[in-house]
Amino acid sequence: MSCFSFFSLLPLLLLQTSIATVAHQDDLPNLHSHRSPSRRSSKPNTVFQVTKPIDVPNTVPCKQLLLEHDFGSTMGKPPVVVDYNGPPSHCASYNFSKIVLEWTGTCNGTQGHTIFGVWLDGVELIRSSPAQTPGLNVSVAWTARKDITRYSSLLLKKETQKLAVFLRNMVYSVFTGVYHITIGVSFYPSPNPKIITDNSGFEFVSNNIADLILPISRNVESKDGLWFPIENSTDEKQIKEFKIPQNAYRAVLEVYVSPIDTDETWWSSYPAGFYSFNHKLLGGHGDGPFRDVMIRLDDVVVGAIWPYPVIFGAGNDMWNPVASIGCFDLPSYDIELTPFLGTLLNGGIHNLSFGIGNAVSVWYIDANLHIWLDHQSSKTTGELVSSNTEPLHLSSTLAMKGLVMESRVEAQRMISSQGWVQSSHGKITSHVTQMLHFTNNMYMAFDSVWNYSSRVEQFTLLNDSISFVKNSSTVPNFLSFDSVKKFALSNKDEMVPSSTEGDGNDVQRTDIETGYDDEKTCNNLESGSVMTTTLKDQQIGNGVWIVKNFSWLDEVLDMKQLYNYKNVGDNSKVCYLRSIATTNATIVYDKEDVKC
Repeated sequence: MSCFSFFSLLPLLLLQTSIATVAHQDDLPNLHSHRSPSRRSSKPNTVFQVTKPIDVPNTVPCKQLLLEHDFGSTMGKPPVVVDYNGPPSHCASYNFSKIVLEWTGTCNGTQGHTIFGVWLDGVELIRSSPAQTPGLNVSVAWTARKDITRYSSLLLKKETQKLAVFLRNMVYSVFTGVYHITIGVSFYPSPNPKIITDNSGFEFVSNNIADLILPISRNVESKDGLWFPIENSTDEKQIKEFKIPQNAYRAVLEVYVSPIDTDETWWSSYPAGFYSFNHKLLGGHGDGPFRDVMIRLDDVVVGAIWPYPVIFGAGNDMWNPVASIGCFDLPSYDIELTPFLGTLLNGGIHNLSFGIGNAVSVWYIDANLHIWLDHQSSKTTGELVSSNTEPLHLSSTLAMKGLVMESRVEAQRMISSQGWVQSSHGKITSHVTQMLHFTNNMYMAFDSVWNYSSRVEQFTLLNDSISFVKNSSTVPNFLSFDSVKKFALSNKDEMVPSSTEGDGNDVQRTDIETGYDDEKTCNNLESGSVMTTTLKDQQIGNGVWIVKNFSWLDEVLDMKQLYNYKNVGDNSKVCYLRSIATTNATIVYDKEDVKC
């Protein structure tokens, strides 16, 4: 999986995704397509991802180089492993308020499907897809930066830990690219060393940095990375056993999951009924476009993930120099496990397992279990009050006549749990609810390799609600976290054959829209304070290719992106907006704004 494998597929495999319209199209810059001359040059092709700059304090960072390595053929090999001994000794202060990981890569050559991960003591810090060169004899350079402050309990340990890095790559006569990778960390000292006391009654959740992080991954010596490979829908991975300290009062499972190879474009997978009649002609696979990632604790379902459809593309300049949404920092997904602490605190050994409904080879999955400890007590107690997982409601319709097909897949699921924990913070009752909804509409009409039309529209709605109630002799305190995520994708492809009286050139057109919307609200009913964070990220791409005798003669590729972030609290506002447009790998419009 690389950030540029999307358009390398031949027409029959171009049934790639699309999505319901994302808002704010009027805010995007108007752009008129035009052809540009050849863009091949000896200069490195620098690719970047549009995202909000990381907020760092106005202090001098203490920097540390972790790894510099050339990744050639790595398939079937273990990751590169080096020792990590905590922040460097030359740091003026060890009271850090922000820690940032920076991955810099360059490559000169052609690459196939690639993905990389970085683990510290088995805990995954970042997962990403490297940039890929847009053509032969063109080098590429890119940088991925990530705020890894939430992993501070590991990063600040004053003991030797193993840092493992795996970049999946193969080098032979066709794929010649070797990746030169540099990984570093910047530790930013806090400008205010004073300890801020939380008097809201919810100090137990005000600290988003866990005291302990347990790796739910494979051993560091494992070949092809520390993630667990899931080959199909019946391949459920029984994760290694774990045991938590007896003074835990909160638990969150952070899950990384992403596809590669056959299932890289899972959202465009043909319905089984259509595929079974036409598989010899179509190629690909027919498992449908829905993927249901299930997480089980001791064989009990505790959460589900319906992943964001990251677009990985190659072979053209649609996503050049701007990478697709989420490509350089693949999203992780949090599952609140605090209601289940009553079970986990029994002193026994427990296990987690992962499964993916309708999966095709291969999905990589692992997790980090974040644990918060009560430093005022050696023992906390709790009870799981209820746990309910409603059956998956999955419906599908299929209409077809020959190689004309229309289908619709719809899925819904709800998972909820409730439990309490008694600690020095008091008796806290937590209630967690996940509500998930998914739709995929697909159309395809195929006459020949040079005469076809396809359309996919997909939408995922995720509603997560977490509430904490602190019992007291007066009115109970109440704190809630609500998250609404919307994943949208729409893709239209067509190939128009040449006229018998024309020039013999065929025209291929692609229109694609992707959207990632996330709105989070924190509400403290006792104090009346409310904080809302919203992110609306949208990309619109249009491509036209002139084709003759299986060769691309010319292309016109436009891409527009609008990234809009807002964080609004009682007495503060933080905003960041960036609007950017490219044509044939050249930036033609770029505007940033931090005004609210």
